[in-house]
Amino acid sequence: MRSAFPSVIAGVVGVIRWQDYNAAAIHGYTVTWSHERRAWSLRATVVLGDAFKLSMRPLCFVARTKTADWEWTIDTMTLQGLRGPLTAALSAPRERRR
Repeated sequence: MRSAFPSVIAGVVGVIRWQDYNAAAIHGYTVTWSHERRAWSLRATVVLGDAFKLSMRPLCFVARTKTADWEWTIDTMTLQGLRGPLTAALSAPRERRR
C-alpha cells in the first residue's frame, strides 16, 4: 500500500509545541520518511526557543497548511542552545483539520 505522504516534506514556517504553548519557532524545515528504517525525521532551523517549554514532554512539531495542521510527536531531539539547527526523530503524523 502506498503512503499518502511523499518521502520529503519541506516548508518555511513551523512550530515546536508543548501542550497549547509554542516552545520554539521554526524557519525552514524538512521532514523525511525513510522507507528503509520506516521512520520519520526532522531537520529544521530554530529562530526562537523557550528553554523551559523545550525541556517539557511531550513535544510536537507542527506544520500548518491552508486547511489543516500536521503534527508529529517528537521522540528524540538535538538542539544546541535556543537557536540554530535542530534534528529530531518523529512518530507518525496526525492531521488536525481547522
